[in-house]
Amino acid sequence: RQAGLLPIDRLFEVVEDLCGKGFPDPGAVQERNRGAALHRMICEAIDNRPYADFGQFPDIREQLLEVKLQMSPTIDLGLVSPDSTESIADMPEFRHCDVRYAVCYAETDRKRVLIRHVVLTTGEDFFGFFRRFGGLVRNAKLQIPLPRNFFDQTKGSPH
Repeated sequence: RQAGLLPIDRLFEVVEDLCGKGFPDPGAVQERNRGAALHRMICEAIDNRPYADFGQFPDIREQLLEVKLQMSPTIDLGLVSPDSTESIADMPEFRHCDVRYAVCYAETDRKRVLIRHVVLTTGEDFFGFFRRFGGLVRNAKLQIPLPRNFFDQTKGSPH
């Protein structure tokens, strides 16, 4: 039905039309399969393209679209912040902040997953819709440097 990169308002109409629709629930610990089912639905809604997931970013490259199924209060963003102005490694003509994010809120009765709400935003505007969690900001171990002579000190009281 569609061809080429859709304007974001048209893409929103397509994705918003999924509200009230659903798919069979593959099970409580099947987040990846649930996400794949949503990805498949969006591919079909955009232009009836066959679903293909190669684990790339963004999920639907032709639409610069990253798909997020939300059944919990935390969004897993991966390794790059949506508002990053860095170029996408294998798509250098685009920056991470150019990617559009379809965040689809859903619920399940354990038989079907039902899409309830959709938010579509660019990476640039992402944190205007969603609060950034401060946390530790880095995904790394906390390390404390020890003085060079730490192990040479006399044993005894830690004071």
